[in-house]
Amino acid sequence: MIFLNRRKRQASGWKLNPADLAERPEDLRNPCRGWYQIHTFEADREPDFGELEWCLDRRDALALVFLDIGAYRDRDLDRTALGRIRRILDFFRDNGYDMILRAAYDHQGKAVEREPYFWDQVKAHMRQVGELLQEYGDGIFVYQGLLTGNWGEMHTTRFQTEKKRNELWKILKVAIPEGTYAAVRRPVYWRQLHEEQGGREGIATDMGLFDDAMFASGDHLGTFGTLTRENGWGEAWQREEELAFEEELCRNVPNGGEAVLGEAFREQMTPRAVVEILRRMHVTYLNKVYDPNILDLWKQWKYPEGETWNGKSLYDYIGAHLGYRLVIREACFRAGRGRETGRLEITVENTGFASLYQEAVLGVENRTEEDGVFEQWRMRPAGKDPGAVWYSGETRVYVCEIPLEEGQLWISARRKSDGACIRFANGCDKDGKTKIGELAGSP
Repeated sequence: MIFLNRRKRQASGWKLNPADLAERPEDLRNPCRGWYQIHTFEADREPDFGELEWCLDRRDALALVFLDIGAYRDRDLDRTALGRIRRILDFFRDNGYDMILRAAYDHQGKAVEREPYFWDQVKAHMRQVGELLQEYGDGIFVYQGLLTGNWGEMHTTRFQTEKKRNELWKILKVAIPEGTYAAVRRPVYWRQLHEEQGGREGIATDMGLFDDAMFASGDHLGTFGTLTRENGWGEAWQREEELAFEEELCRNVPNGGEAVLGEAFREQMTPRAVVEILRRMHVTYLNKVYDPNILDLWKQWKYPEGETWNGKSLYDYIGAHLGYRLVIREACFRAGRGRETGRLEITVENTGFASLYQEAVLGVENRTEEDGVFEQWRMRPAGKDPGAVWYSGETRVYVCEIPLEEGQLWISARRKSDGACIRFANGCDKDGKTKIGELAGSP
């Protein structure tokens, strides 16, 4: 295809006239991050998918699918139940959601009444859940819990022993597919299930955490303990040491859950303190419905720092920074002397609370209003390959060689596994692409 309206391959005088790359104070619907809602289903009841569709918030990229299997406490999930569960998972996948999945025997705080009498039945259900994870792994971001406890949170259960948790984890570990993370309710559970780490947290990348009592009290309602790290790897540590543990661990695995307003702890909360804790914990996802008391408080508070977020609420700031947030900091272009190509260099920072855990691919294209897309090129990291996980606070430089051809340069990012769009915080078009400037050459 030939475009006669383009000047091509001039020897000198090429420059990039930059676009406005100021960060915009808005949340972005990007994969595997952000606010979520809980959708609860009972394995013995067919959902009304028509009604469910009306309940979806299309601004969310995540949905927590809670499967209550308590009706099957005395038997395996049968063909009818498994078919129903598959229809539920298909529904969310077909509607473009990454899922947080939790299966449990109880969603009303009555686990002891609804759990199986026999341990072998729990293990059999864990195997069936593992089979579902293998089948739907491409759509499940996190699998929470190990079936037992009130709300599946692994506490208040007759099976609350380290030995039994290890037995369930051994079943789940071999079944959970690449790209899906397990998650447990307390940091001490993680350590007990990774005893082989020998105190070297941050090495295992198969399991994260979920905390459904953030800010509820100093210890997040028993999420943390009272002992010091010196008491051993398998003990529940005091608050500051557990936060330090999460800060290191969750650079590589996701963390999320629910925030709860604890009146006794409220006096210690300020906008800066809340943001500091969420950043230390590397929180990727939060419930947007519960607890309304703390969410409403965040909506009342103003974010105290920075021109970009001046006048915005703390709730707005938190929502925009859950998980990763990619901000283009600089774009520059250098034409090679005596060559027909130039080097485009883009600097991008992850300013979110957490890492981008799934590998991203960046690309740039040259286009005009008249012609549309002209050519596309994949960008590569400058220097040493930084790896798949893009850490919170990490700045990366991406480069590529492009022909000396006039036009608009647009950058895009995609999730490598499935091509899902990852939007930059500098503004983007309807396809999720950001204009970085216009390439122009002198006559």
